[in-house]
Amino acid sequence: MSFREPAQPFIDLRDRPSPEILRVLAIGSPQVVDSFVMTLFHWGYARPEDWSRPLPTINPGEVMRILTKRITLNE
Repeated sequence: MSFREPAQPFIDLRDRPSPEILRVLAIGSPQVVDSFVMTLFHWGYARPEDWSRPLPTINPGEVMRILTKRITLNE
């Protein structure tokens, strides 16, 4: 068995551990994911360019996009 490099590079989600980091993962058809991204934009939560590019999943016709946000905690 030989190891093959993935067709798409992995996304490096490592950063300094922080309770203020929130990651939102949207998985579905490209149309559904884009619709969700636009809905959050219209609600004023995140701009479309704040999300990762659409990344293919192992399932045919399915993509995922990742949003990383810093959230201010009121303690």
